[in-house]
Amino acid sequence: MKGILFYFSGTGNTRWAADNFKSKLEKMGVSIELHNMESEAEYNLSAYDFFILGTPVHAEIPPKNVHDFVNKLPHSDSAMRVMLFSTQGAEGAACLDIIREVLVKKGYNVTNQVFIQMVNNYWFFAGKKPSMELFKKRKLQAERKIQRAAEDFYNNKNYRDKVGFGRVVFSKLMQRTFYRSLPKMSTSITSSSDCHKCGECLRNCPKGNITFENGHALFHGNCIMCMRCIHICPVNAVRYKGRKIEQTQSEMIKNLDLK
Repeated sequence: MKGILFYFSGTGNTRWAADNFKSKLEKMGVSIELHNMESEAEYNLSAYDFFILGTPVHAEIPPKNVHDFVNKLPHSDSAMRVMLFSTQGAEGAACLDIIREVLVKKGYNVTNQVFIQMVNNYWFFAGKKPSMELFKKRKLQAERKIQRAAEDFYNNKNYRDKVGFGRVVFSKLMQRTFYRSLPKMSTSITSSSDCHKCGECLRNCPKGNITFENGHALFHGNCIMCMRCIHICPVNAVRYKGRKIEQTQSEMIKNLDLK
């Protein structure tokens, strides 16, 4: 079998999971190509037997760029088989059910749907700072779940993690409001005088949302709140509501192909 794995990863969790899925499926003799949703590289979906889509979760829903990517996927005339997985700080979210509904309408056969709980990279907004012990625990649990999910998919065993119907309905109602609020939310991100214009945040912003003006990084209204800029800054100069944030994603960021 030959498949393609589409992913978006703001701070490394989803890319780490994507690499794990690829490794485990290849050990079973399955050929997997990774495709970053940020990439402009073309692909021919008809050249594959199936696809996998991995995404982080932003406030129960798909990140705005993942939403746009899914809606641009072509219709399937062959009921192509699909597995979805999400990485999030909570045990689950409505995100995958929202994506699944779009894909089913396009003719895809979404057979497997997997929640992968990781540490919360947005803890400074909601929750508490994750400890190293929790990080190790979540990572080990995630590896085990990915192994089971890969085996299920390979053996044509359908499996679907899901949340309550009401939670999905509410999240869908809030989705448009959340996306519309992103420009205003992005005004909470600023840079401090510590910024020395290395350009790492500018080069690696998935939406090209950052410029340098008046001697420091300036963040505009096309932000999707992926938190990458906060966690990759080599001098930790990016602020959220004026607050300096401890970079708890330093190990997971290493999984990204930074420029």
